[in-house]
Order: sequence, then structure tokens, then C-alpha cells
Amino acid sequence: MLAVTLAQSVGLFAANLTVTNLNDSGAGSLRQAILESNTSSGNLIAFSVNGTITLDFPLPAIGRTMTIDGTSALGYAGAPVVAVDFDGATGLVIGLGANESIIKGLSLIGAANTALTIEASDTTVAANYIGLTPGGTVRPNAGDGIRVNAPSTGNLIGNDNPVTSITYGDASDAVDFPIQPVSAWQGLRNYAAVDGQFLICGTSNDDGLLYVGPFAGGGQSYPVIFPGPNTTVTSVYGPDNADAGKVRLVGSYRSSDSGSIFNYGFVWEGMLNQLPSGGVFRQIAYPNATYQFTHSTMGDLAVGNADSPTSVGGVSVPLGPGVAYIYNVATQSFITTIVFPGSKSNTAYGIWQNGPNSYTICGGYSPIETNNMQDQSRPLDQGKAYLVDYNAATNTLSNWTSFDYPNGPLGVNFITHFEGISSVEAGVYTLNADSVQANSSNVAQGSFVSVLRNADGSFTVDQWVDLNFNNTTDSITSSNSVYGNNVVGLVIGNSTFSYQATVNVGFQLSNVTSGTAHNNAIGGFQPSVERTVYASGNDDYGIAIVDQARNNKIYGTNVGITAGANNPLPNEAGGILLDVGTSGTTIGGEDPRYRNNITSNDQAGLYINASTNNDVIRNTITYNTVVGLFATGACNGTFVTNNTVENNGPGGTNNIDVSNATGITFGPRPVPTPPPVPPAPAPAPTPNPAITAEVDEIVFLQDQVLEISRNVKNPVVRQRQIRKLRNQIRRINQRLALQQAAGI
Repeated sequence: MLAVTLAQSVGLFAANLTVTNLNDSGAGSLRQAILESNTSSGNLIAFSVNGTITLDFPLPAIGRTMTIDGTSALGYAGAPVVAVDFDGATGLVIGLGANESIIKGLSLIGAANTALTIEASDTTVAANYIGLTPGGTVRPNAGDGIRVNAPSTGNLIGNDNPVTSITYGDASDAVDFPIQPVSAWQGLRNYAAVDGQFLICGTSNDDGLLYVGPFAGGGQSYPVIFPGPNTTVTSVYGPDNADAGKVRLVGSYRSSDSGSIFNYGFVWEGMLNQLPSGGVFRQIAYPNATYQFTHSTMGDLAVGNADSPTSVGGVSVPLGPGVAYIYNVATQSFITTIVFPGSKSNTAYGIWQNGPNSYTICGGYSPIETNNMQDQSRPLDQGKAYLVDYNAATNTLSNWTSFDYPNGPLGVNFITHFEGISSVEAGVYTLNADSVQANSSNVAQGSFVSVLRNADGSFTVDQWVDLNFNNTTDSITSSNSVYGNNVVGLVIGNSTFSYQATVNVGFQLSNVTSGTAHNNAIGGFQPSVERTVYASGNDDYGIAIVDQARNNKIYGTNVGITAGANNPLPNEAGGILLDVGTSGTTIGGEDPRYRNNITSNDQAGLYINASTNNDVIRNTITYNTVVGLFATGACNGTFVTNNTVENNGPGGTNNIDVSNATGITFGPRPVPTPPPVPPAPAPAPTPNPAITAEVDEIVFLQDQVLEISRNVKNPVVRQRQIRKLRNQIRRINQRLALQQAAGI
């Protein structure tokens, strides 16, 4: 997905150079592209080939800002396909003049020392294999994987937007999906009875359809037909797991004897072998509605949409404003409607159960009287997406949050809604959205969205990634449902077909921070997908914080296992080292995305050697050969909190050894006592007009950062523009500090 976005923004780089061969040097080589890029800033180096570039001598240091994008290479699908084999030469250096450079999607192997040395600031190193070939074979670098030297600051090692690719498959093969055609995939959930399998539902011509099996196909398909001689159409929208090995489905059906009623909702529970019409089917009929669609179910509840023939928002029309409802499956009764504050029309498409009485619901709302009953995939006119929490015990809705589509062209108005929700990781929700340009007849654009739960219960968008089936230009990829990082929906174009999509993430191997560099972050995360950094198979430590390095963070990292397969790939000296003189390192965190998996390493999983003021929070430290957590010397101010440390050492019994250490506390770091309230300040002096102008400029630049984060679709361009603005803000703040010191 990133490679496609780059290709769409060719004019946004100073120059675009393409590596067309695997030669060490000469025209079309990587070496020549770096040499040419060193003559001006802002160049993009892309690849039209894949394979291994074996060097005869070191590459030139990167001297100007540039992007080397291995994700653009032929055949890239989430893992590097271009390797740079240093073959015993020194590794690649990002020099002092190359601030804001980006290195991504490469395999860096066989260096005589460090594979990648960073001397510049504000660089990004993402989605690389460092110490592994593209095929996953260990070819270590003799030194560190990555070394960050002074005076470098502000680097991102890992990904702040780690969605590197999306893998698509269509449902048109009868070998994979036995009932054909798959007219539309409409619902998705895991299949609790068999780990790794899914429930995918939809329609096949006029019948409902349920598929059970692996996400890519190869399972069993079942027709679903609401019982009765007059049933003409059945459509299944949402699956779920019920008690005693049963499955529950919700959807809608039409009957030739329903008179003026266009369709009804339904809920079904039963065993798979009772389909198509056995088990228990129940009709769901919203009072006085002509159209009704039951979209999603979980726990005892279901949600759906209907039209309102009565007054909603002070308006009454024959096919009235959309109504979103909550239905109790157990009592077979409507509980309440969902009305976003100030809205006049609403929809509800997805429900997720967080706990016994706690649910989160998604859909869309509009400030005007409207509905989408004749095209459920289209958002309401003037519509926005929403999330809301529902407490079944108190019948209350809370934490209302509205969302806009962020990826449209600047100045173009889009309408949007959410159509599905899941939360396979606490505090993180993945959703799918459909969005379309307002006042147009365009097909809705589907997106994968991740949303974080804030400490106050509200929600914040983390990622909003548009879907594009196999990067085609003659179709639109809509979305209908989501579970984890998997999405199903419909591709609409010259040919129309159902698809499955898996959102992939990049990851990094052998990350090492050393020297006197400070305030770097190692790692990265993608909600509900997988950790994005791997540090494994190194001759030394997986991650080493050494010398005087301080205030570094290690987040979302696997240390000591293979990428994806979770097989042991130990680091020979140990997992993570915090060495003498270092301080302020944070390993893990309360947020599930920050936690690390430190496993199967030779020696210690985590070795703290006279390092101070560290926090080790909620990590998993297991199956390390000698000891799980080992500390020695003065480790004053280090807190070790709520980690899982087990099955380490001989016989799995040597988990924690701090007998030769001082200053380590097992438990949370105390919350500091707030300082006393200061006396009332003296009256403010008359503001300096020059300072006021500087402050106004900061506010303006911050607004620009927010505008770019919302509206610039290309992640590479977005990141570059935001960093430039933040650098301007930093320089203004420095000027203000100097003025303050001078008493101006």
C-alpha cells in the first residue's frame, strides 16, 4: 500500500531515481543513485528490480536528505525483496547532513561492523530486515544492527505507520469457497470452535451464505434460507459464536406475502449441519417500519437499522429518517434507539462486547432527515461515523465520538460511516469504514481503521488506511466487515466480486542503540496485528543500550524469535542489555501495544548492569537459557512492574536474580507528590509584540500540522511535511528561550 501511495506522488520529491539492476556500481545501481542524491536534498530512490546487491566496497555515506524505498521493489508484499549484502565491508551511514532521511523495506546483511549507523537527526528506519536475508536466513552483521551516534536525536526506529502492505484475495474460486457465486461478503467474526478459522457471511444470488474455515479459503460453505414457502430473498449480515458450539447469524429476508413491508430482520441460532433452514430462526420486525436490516450481534444484543414512518427530529415522511436500534436477542425485544446528540438520522452496523454488560457500537449519523435504506453501503447524506459505549445494565449510552474521513483531497467534502468493529486487543478497536464524496453518485471507498481507547474513555483514531484491491485503477474497493486486521467486502468496477483483505505490517530486526544518543524510540506497533520489530539471531545482544545513552524507549518488540513464525532465534549474548552509565530506559508499558516479548535468548532475557531510573512494565520474559531477568550493581530508581517472568533457566526455575543489585523496586513507580500551589502571580507585563508574533506563528504551524495529518494521504509525504513544520516550531521556541534568557 505504501508503494502505491509513493507512485501516486511522484512530483512531491525533488528527483526520482530508480535502481534498475543489482550491480555494485555504474548506471542504474544503488551506489550511483546515492551519489546522485547526495548532490541535492529530497530525492526518492525506488527499485524496479529485486534480489541481492553484493558490494565490492562500502557504499557512499548518505550526505543529503533522501528516501531509499525498498517497498517500491517488484514483488514487495510486506517483507523486503531487496538485500544489500555488504560482504565484509562497512555498513551504510546516514551522515550529519542527511536529517529526515528514510530507509525502509531493505535487508541489510553481512557488514563488517554496524549495518546502519545514524549520525543525522529525525531519520526513519522502518520495515527492514537487519541481519536476515529476504528469505529469512540468518546472515548477521558483525557489529550492531543499528547504532545511533551523538549528536543524533529524534529518530524513529520502527514505524509510526507500520501498515506496509495489504494482501488481497477474491472469493470467486469454487475450490476455496464451494458455493458460488459469492455475491457479497457482508460479515466477519472468528470461529471459536477452531483456532485460526473464521465465520464469513453474505449472499449468493438470492440466498444467504455462511463460510466457515481459513480466511483465504479452503473451508466449508453453507446456504442460509429463512424458512417458509414464501421466502424470496435471504441475506446474512453478521455472524457470531453462540453457546454450546452453536453459531448465531443475523440478517434480513423478504417474503412474497409481506404486503407493503419490503423486508424483515432475523436472527438464527443452531449447529452448522442444521442449515440451510433448520435450527431456530426468529423474525425481527421494527414497529411500523418498511425497511429493516439487522447488521451485527454479540453477547445478548444485536443492532440494526430501520426507517421511521413517524416523527424523528420533527419531520415525518413516508420513508422516514433512519433509525438505529438495539435489540435483545434473549428477550426478543427492542431495548432502545441510538441517537447521536443533535442528529436526526442514525444507523448502527457493528457491535462489540467488551465485558458482561459493556458494549461498543459503531455506525453513522446525519444532522438532517435522511436514510440509506435502498443502499446500505452508502453513508447517510451529510453523514459522519460514530463510536459509542452502551451499558446494558443501566441502558445508557456514553463516550459519543464522531469521525470524519481524513484521506480525501483538501477542500473536498466526504461523508462516511463505520460498518464493522472488533477488539481482539484490549483498548484497541479495528473498524472498517465506507466513505464517498458528498453530493456524488460515486461508489463508496472502503478503509481499515484502528481506534485507541483513551484513559478517559473517549476514542482517538490511530490509523485510517484506504483499501485498493491489488492496486487496480478501474475499480473501487468497498468494505463491509472487519475482525482484527482482516477485512471483507466488495470490489466494484468493470467486474464486481467479493474479496478478503489482510492488513500487513512491517517489522525490524537487530535494533541496537549505543553511544551517547538520547531520546530515541526502538520499536513500533500496529493495533491488533502484530509487533513490528524483531531483534533476533545476533552475535551479540538483540538490543543494547550502552555508554551514556539515556531516555530511550523499547516498545512492541519481539526479542529472540523469528519474524512471524514465533520460533526460537536466540541472540547469543542475551535479549536486552541496559549497561553501565545508561539511565531512563522504558521497556514496555501499561498499554498492550507497548509490551515486549523477550524469549528464547541465550544467557539473560533482560540484563540490567548498573543502569538507573528505568521502568520495566508488563513484558513477557520466558524460556531464556540462563535467567529471565538479571541485575547487578547500583540500579537506583529502577522499577519492575507486573511482568510475566517464567520458565527461564535450567528446569525453568531461574526467573529473576537481583541478589547482587541495589535500588530495584518490584512494583509501580510512585506518583510524585504535586508541588505546593504557588502564590498568585504578579500582574502580567505588557506583551512584547515580537514575542506575540512568534507565539502566533507557533499556533499557526500547529494548526498546519493538524491539517496535514488529516488531509495528506501519502504517509511518506505526510511524515516529511509534519517534521518540517515541527522543526520550524522548534526553532521558534529556541528563539523565544534566548529572548527570555536575555530578559527581552
